[in-house]
Amino acid sequence: MRAPIFCALLLAALALPAAEGMFSVDAVTPAVAAEMKAMGCRFDPATLWRPGGKCLAMAVVNLGGGTGSFVSADGLIITNHHVAFGAVQSLSSIEHNYIRDGFLAADRAQEVPAPGYSVRVMTGFEDVSDRFRRALRPGLDPLKRLRLVERISRELAAAGEKEPGNECAVVPFYGGRRHYRVTYLKLRDMRVVYVPARAIGEYGGEVDNWMWPRHTGDFSFLRAYVGRDGRPAGYSPDNVPFRPGHYFPIARTPLREGDFTAIMGYPATTRRWLTAAEAANEAQVAFPARIALLERFIALLERLSAGDEAVRIKNAGVLKGLYNSIKNNRGLLAGLERDAVLAGKAAGEKELAAWIAVDPARRKRFGRLLPAVQRLAAGEREIIPLEAVQARLGRGCRLLEWALTLSKWGREKSRPDLEREAGFSERDMAAWKERLGVNQRNLDLKIDEAVFALYLESLLAADQPGFFAALAREVDSAPGAGRGERIAAYAAALYAGTRLADPAFKQELLQADARAIRACRDPFILLAGTLQPGIDALNRRRGAIAGEWLEWKPLYVEALAAMRPDRLRPPDANRTLRFSYGRVEGYSPRDAVRYAPFTTLSGVLAKERGEAPFELPPAFRSAAREPGVGGLPVNFLTSNDSTGGNSGSPVLNADGELAGVLFDGNYESLASDFRFRPDLTRSIHVDMRFVLFVARQVDRAGAVLRELGLE
Repeated sequence: MRAPIFCALLLAALALPAAEGMFSVDAVTPAVAAEMKAMGCRFDPATLWRPGGKCLAMAVVNLGGGTGSFVSADGLIITNHHVAFGAVQSLSSIEHNYIRDGFLAADRAQEVPAPGYSVRVMTGFEDVSDRFRRALRPGLDPLKRLRLVERISRELAAAGEKEPGNECAVVPFYGGRRHYRVTYLKLRDMRVVYVPARAIGEYGGEVDNWMWPRHTGDFSFLRAYVGRDGRPAGYSPDNVPFRPGHYFPIARTPLREGDFTAIMGYPATTRRWLTAAEAANEAQVAFPARIALLERFIALLERLSAGDEAVRIKNAGVLKGLYNSIKNNRGLLAGLERDAVLAGKAAGEKELAAWIAVDPARRKRFGRLLPAVQRLAAGEREIIPLEAVQARLGRGCRLLEWALTLSKWGREKSRPDLEREAGFSERDMAAWKERLGVNQRNLDLKIDEAVFALYLESLLAADQPGFFAALAREVDSAPGAGRGERIAAYAAALYAGTRLADPAFKQELLQADARAIRACRDPFILLAGTLQPGIDALNRRRGAIAGEWLEWKPLYVEALAAMRPDRLRPPDANRTLRFSYGRVEGYSPRDAVRYAPFTTLSGVLAKERGEAPFELPPAFRSAAREPGVGGLPVNFLTSNDSTGGNSGSPVLNADGELAGVLFDGNYESLASDFRFRPDLTRSIHVDMRFVLFVARQVDRAGAVLRELGLE
């Protein structure tokens, strides 16, 4: 590694204007603090993160796919309606449709467990890059390099998890140029406190999703519990509310246009450091493949849900995620084309090639870089369609997912924990056991069989490398005139003979060894044996490419840093805690159009049509028509940088108080994951004034309001 070059990269990134940047928590340099202060921040930026001390980060929680924040001393958490939706969906039935009607616990005794939910509070963020030096040296076999990085990561994580309740992740930054060990306190007893009716929580539905102006009450309240000793514990009626090191008070001063705002959360993925060839793969192969797959998956689930309320409830969470994904993917693809991202990337690399060519020292250091990048991207391009099927449908079929997991677990459990394949440590399998109940509750065999048939058809069509030739032969041996009929017959036989729908049988196999699992002769377990060699071949291909990227991507970052330090940016989002700062600010999406940064209660009523997704509960209509409330802010825009995973992030005002909760970005800025557009990129939030209006005037959530310090 060339430390001086990397330090120059980091310092240059942190000196960028606040408009672009999801900064890591250790990035509060004097320059960043001064920029925040100049924009109007009145709290001390150094309090964002203090290792081992009280700080704002202690109030922010990781909810897996989203974010939340503590808002009381007794572990009350505010997040999005769509982040808490899975818990409400799992608890719902035809008799108690909490998805439609919402849920409110009048007191703590009525709070109910949130199935499958846990939260993580970050307690440590440590640079461990030195431990990876030997893994990043040139000349290593790519797969060996990848396995070495994985092993070092597991060792570091295990060393940090000796304290009960701790969970660690070792995460790469800048394409693997830096590595950090992140330590969390994992709280496993989560309960649902208050979720508004769906007509409020996702008002506008897919019509308004990602669009501005918005009028959505996208909020919910959960609570974290611990054992009486204050340590994390599984659910027990004897548990007590968690006492966080910090919580956010509700803002007392109304936000106005131009006011300073800060966001803290767990953004999932941005791709601003992609090479030109990788960006081309996304635009030309990955997005089209994902969109086509999502269209078929959505059409299938909609057809199966039609006319059956019980099935509709079971499919609600999955469909909600699919609708969001397809609109996001379409917006990203359109934005890549509109913003000329590929042309910009190509021009940048042409400039880089010229910069390398004019200097002998640069040619020696970077001469093989760009050809290697092209070669690796070409290798990835071939397997992208297969990966799309595995990532979406492979996990969408519950019986198939369990068969593959059980078969792999049976083999891996005989090996030392640190030598197992990623995802099959004792910690991972403990999480799988926790998920068993949630998966079982949402299992519908008719749906599962239809998804499985779609998976088979899609997988075999995408298998250009021939990894799954054995599966194709097996499917084609089933009766039927064409492949579609044979797939249907093959799937029907599997589901008629399997016992994997029985939770007791799954629990039995979780305890069994590989020989006993094979001996059960369940048809899905046998299918897993047929599939696994193809999956292993795909993983080896992917792993070899990933191992090579570990050599070349850090060098790519280094070359860009050396060529143009003034154009560099913070590391891509990677599900670690980040902060960003900006202002309450509207935008102009096209010529002669200017969007204001606030929507109001009168706008909610103006959209109502009396039917979903613009149908309001009677109690809401009545409250919203009271005199003098029409101007109440509902949603607002800020220029803060954010992306998926920031859903539920706290929006802080200049005094560090909770002014809102982030729930979306605007459609015009979706491609900001690749290229930030300060003129267009906005984050969308629900205003706490609207949250309190709904809680007070619509749902009469007195206990929640009192806990927030409000009458």
